[in-house]
Amino acid sequence: LINKGPIDAPFAYLCSGTKINSCFKCEPKEGTIATGGSQTVQISFNAAIVGPFSEHLHIAVPGCPTPLFVTVKGHVCAATLDFAAPELCFDDVSFGFPKTMSIRLTNNTPAFFNYKLRVTGDGQERVVTGHEQITKENDESWKKGIQCHVEPQEFTVTPSEGSMYPFAYDNIQITLCSNTVMEYCRKLVVDLEGIGEAVSSLTITARCLVPKLQVYPNILWYDNSCLNTPYEKTFLIVNTTHLRGCYGLIPQKRNEDSPVFYSSCKPCGMIEPFGVEELPLTVEAKKMGKHSTTLL
Repeated sequence: LINKGPIDAPFAYLCSGTKINSCFKCEPKEGTIATGGSQTVQISFNAAIVGPFSEHLHIAVPGCPTPLFVTVKGHVCAATLDFAAPELCFDDVSFGFPKTMSIRLTNNTPAFFNYKLRVTGDGQERVVTGHEQITKENDESWKKGIQCHVEPQEFTVTPSEGSMYPFAYDNIQITLCSNTVMEYCRKLVVDLEGIGEAVSSLTITARCLVPKLQVYPNILWYDNSCLNTPYEKTFLIVNTTHLRGCYGLIPQKRNEDSPVFYSSCKPCGMIEPFGVEELPLTVEAKKMGKHSTTLL
């Protein structure tokens, strides 16, 4: 503001009361400019609407027949970060085996954002992977399944938060390690600091399966055996599916009446898609006669 008159000029910023006008702030709001002097006024804008705008900011000067005004124009971009695709499909995933996919998150606006990412409907308890499961050969989970007191946290997002500069992007990795046999349809949502929650989202779909493994042969003959003498043979674990899996020989519950003891030096293991693994089995007869024992 420049005072070109012969006397000092007081001034004051007038708020028009419109919705867009309330987004502006002038500093200083009022003051006095000496003859031949000037005053720099700083205009701040905090957008509350999206789209183009044009607003007159009025300055009142006592004794001046018409208020002074300055016209401010611009365009407010939507506050959002965009994923490279509307959906991320994991297809079939194997129970307990992590699968990771990536997608790009882009800031197509001239604004700077702090963001956080989260998967809706995900739990909090730690998941159990197949690699961990095969180290627990005596665990009850081989018989009863993995027991969760609360819903497991099956999705891991990396990074889960960050800062995004104008027209920049981040590559986001989403890892699914499922502990639930089900079909998934979840949302990966973006929360923007100071703006709002779930301003954009990505649909995640998947189906968790447990591969059906087969054993060969179905009957393992040990023929004539000596009492209290261990004999070892091997049978095969066959995976005819496209999924990785893990297997475990359930420990025998032995008692005084058990006619046969059995065990394995390698009771647990992992098997690749369409793979074959050997499982050694040691049998020791404790009673005379012909016996048949079922293994699980």
